[in-house]
Amino acid sequence: MIASSNTKKLKSIALYGGSFDPVHKAHLELARTALENCDLESVIFVPAAQSPLKKSAALAEDSDRVEMLRLATTGEPRFDVDTCEIERGGISYTVDTVKAYRAAHEGCRLHWIIGADQFELLAQWRCIEEIASMITFIVIRRPGHSIFESSIKGLRFVTIDAPLMPHSSTKIRASIAQGRSVVDLLPPAVEAFISSRGLYTR
Repeated sequence: MIASSNTKKLKSIALYGGSFDPVHKAHLELARTALENCDLESVIFVPAAQSPLKKSAALAEDSDRVEMLRLATTGEPRFDVDTCEIERGGISYTVDTVKAYRAAHEGCRLHWIIGADQFELLAQWRCIEEIASMITFIVIRRPGHSIFESSIKGLRFVTIDAPLMPHSSTKIRASIAQGRSVVDLLPPAVEAFISSRGLYTR
């Protein structure tokens, strides 16, 4: 299902895909930075069923990842969560999601938020030239990764700087498994949910 009905009136949307296993403060800060710097009206978090460039599946159940995103974005009127990729199932290809949004939001300027590390891998994305014809990428600068002009036909992108936050979902999961506190890395409601469900402890 494509987000909530309030996006139908929007003229500028950024889709933010990922496993969000779990969603953490850096995800939210990057989304806020994109809102502030790219003239966006909404950022929509799109949790993947299975990323085509990741060998392993998410550790948390789909329903738990979605609930953590909903908890993290509550109170943020310009954030939304779309479960279309989870509902579609299988490998989550960006081209399918972008085409669905293009059809549902005619005339809307569409963007896709990625880090510089993913930008380097764009040539591996399925139907990347078709994707490039429909959206503008918002690329988050990251140390050690280059943002360069690409040979991908029609590729449009803007770059933004975001606060450097070294933690990742992988490191957060490892910390939880080792019994270390992650209270400073997660939205309070998400940290409470993980604790109550015993996620990532095994």
